[in-house]
Amino acid sequence: MNLLHDVYAGPLFTAATHLWVAAGADAELKALLLPLETHVGREVHRLTVDLLGLDERDRDVRDAVRATLDLLRGLALANLLHDDTARRRKVLAHWARTLEAQLTPKRAMQAD
Repeated sequence: MNLLHDVYAGPLFTAATHLWVAAGADAELKALLLPLETHVGREVHRLTVDLLGLDERDRDVRDAVRATLDLLRGLALANLLHDDTARRRKVLAHWARTLEAQLTPKRAMQAD
């Protein structure tokens, strides 16, 4: 989970955030940024599925991965204004346990 968090916690995410905000007010920039954002989003999703050893053909798995990535983005956005490392670590640890509990039965079924 920490490796995934690092994708959103670095300077590239900060730069991307500034571009997203600017694109909200600039239609030309938005048109340029949307295809890149779509590609990056798909790749991060695919890497997450691979990293976690999941089969994303299962809708619950896809939803869990999307929720995880949304959570990580939200934590990274919150961190732009205030470094709350201790709270973030607790949230990530809780989510990792929740995700493991949800996905363990799915992995067992996939192995059968």
